[in-house]
Amino acid sequence: MPGRSSRHLRAETTDRAPDTPVDPEERIGLLLRHLGTKAGGLTDSEARRRLEQHGLNEIRRHRGPGHLAALARQFTNPLALLLWVAAALAVPAGLGALAIAIVAVIILNAVFAFVQELQAEHATEALREFLPLRARVRRNGAEVEIDARDLVPGDVLVIEEGDRLSADVRLFDGSVEMDMSPLTGEAEPVRRGATRDSAAVPPLESEDLVFAGTSCTAGRAVGVVYATGMLTQLGRIAALSQRVRETSSPLQREVRRAT
Repeated sequence: MPGRSSRHLRAETTDRAPDTPVDPEERIGLLLRHLGTKAGGLTDSEARRRLEQHGLNEIRRHRGPGHLAALARQFTNPLALLLWVAAALAVPAGLGALAIAIVAVIILNAVFAFVQELQAEHATEALREFLPLRARVRRNGAEVEIDARDLVPGDVLVIEEGDRLSADVRLFDGSVEMDMSPLTGEAEPVRRGATRDSAAVPPLESEDLVFAGTSCTAGRAVGVVYATGMLTQLGRIAALSQRVRETSSPLQREVRRAT
């Protein structure tokens, strides 16, 4: 598939990368300008500065308390405390069986909530496995291989058969077939290239966007990185999976309000 003409790729490097999200579907010339880059890529010094600004390109896991502390917290949340009080009051009232049942509910609830937190952690770690260790970019006008964690918005990424992506990218030259199954579950590869025929569609269906965690099964293309780390589609999925631990049930919310 033919790439965009060179006049559409002209963009001057600005003094800084944007602090606000860009629209990856705007005209490629505008996108390059808003990202403060050009088709030849960033300079090493600018890439280092942006790395300090944006941080490493990686899926980050929320660092909460250790496993023992997390388990202990399940026995001391407002709902659990209320149930402990109910069990203590049931014993002197001669309701031993009821007290035992209440304690069993406390234990089961704690174990269930703790397992949910572990599953959220494992889901995040599994998503991190989709990201590669290395990436090919244009720096100072030449193709070089770098640590994928050092990718920054505005980097120009070179994608070839067998590559797995570590950032979200807008293509501006060439075409590729991509395995999108980590994000969409589609079994068959889909074609992505520098030209877009469809009108506004969801990002995952856009014909000129490719995403972190997906793999190139054929072809070669070049594009500009517009999102890294937790701002990628993969990072958003990771963020959603980590929110499991922060979500209270309606009963827990009502108990907290009452206590």
